[in-house]
Amino acid sequence: MSATSETLKPPRSWNKRRLAIAAAIVLLLTAAFLAGYLPRRMARAKLAAATPTAPAGPRVAVVKAVAVDAGRLLTLPAGLAPNQKTLVYARASGYVNRWLVDIGDHVKKGRLLVQLDTPELEKQLAQARASLSQTKAALAQAEANRAYAYTTARREAELFAKSLIAAQENDQAQTQAAVWDANVAAAKASVEAQRANVGELEQLVSFGRVYAPYDGTITRRLVDVGTLVNAGAGTAAAELFEIASTDPMQAYVDVPQVFAPSVRVGADAKIAVKNFPGRVFAGRIARTAGALDAASRTLRTEVDLPNPKGELLAGMFVEVSLDVAVSHQVIRVPSSAIISDARGIHVGVVDGSGKVRLVAVTPGLDNGNTVDLVAGLSGGEQVIAAPPSDVTDGMQVQAVSAQ
Repeated sequence: MSATSETLKPPRSWNKRRLAIAAAIVLLLTAAFLAGYLPRRMARAKLAAATPTAPAGPRVAVVKAVAVDAGRLLTLPAGLAPNQKTLVYARASGYVNRWLVDIGDHVKKGRLLVQLDTPELEKQLAQARASLSQTKAALAQAEANRAYAYTTARREAELFAKSLIAAQENDQAQTQAAVWDANVAAAKASVEAQRANVGELEQLVSFGRVYAPYDGTITRRLVDVGTLVNAGAGTAAAELFEIASTDPMQAYVDVPQVFAPSVRVGADAKIAVKNFPGRVFAGRIARTAGALDAASRTLRTEVDLPNPKGELLAGMFVEVSLDVAVSHQVIRVPSSAIISDARGIHVGVVDGSGKVRLVAVTPGLDNGNTVDLVAGLSGGEQVIAAPPSDVTDGMQVQAVSAQ
């Protein structure tokens, strides 16, 4: 028994030693953890106690304002219009006897369009011609009386030279001849006046035949056989036809102020028509208004477009592209970023601390989804893509990329 007890004592001593070593290691690790963690926790607690809690601002989507080159192909909407469009009126009153053209007909200058019956004018013309014949007869009578007065005056002068008649008789004969000279002159003037009256009525009667003023297409017919037509273009008159000349066609575009100085007469233009996909028509800037419209601040520009085949129709919607530029870069932002109210036109810019600055800007070209700003931003700013209605200067927000 004693021998066995002696052999079991060393293992017990070894177990106690291992437990003591493990306890020492645990104590060392605990001490090291507490020495490193507790000071940092206390420091964070002190910092949190010293820093006031700031309220979290609303989340807003921001985009980066992009500086772009101002030189570009400017595309603007327009409608096609004929280079000439005329409402044709009658110069004489009457009834439509027949019309010879209808809508869609291509006519040459001088072609007969409609013929009117003008019975009143024809009666007036017949009366004027009769009066002319009457005045001509009166002129012939006056000329015959003048010839007789000349003969009498000559004979009286011969008798007076021989002292066969008194001077009074001779003077009377000479005066009578002079009177018939005046009568003949008056008769000639009456003939000329009546001839002019006949010419005027003949011209009015000829106006019963209405002709095309130029080469073009009949776009409207507004009369029929038997229609009463009043002369002129007043309130009581009605137009007979509408005629349009469609070669070349014209497109009018309103160029924004920022691009107006770069518009040049004679410059090329490109016209796209949805009816002809993939096809581009070549045009030319024919003229500009020379002044900006006070309301829209745009320059009215006319573009001429050849149309020899008549493919393009008046009233078509087209898109006109012009090569334009400005003298500086512009800043492009989403259209939804623009704030327009009583304070003016602004955009909301978020700085590095999350505060909003309302920056006054000057808008240029509106591209639809984006707007080009010509003043206010320099590029690279974080702009609120869709500002809330209650946005204010200095407002705290949380900026989130719109992408």
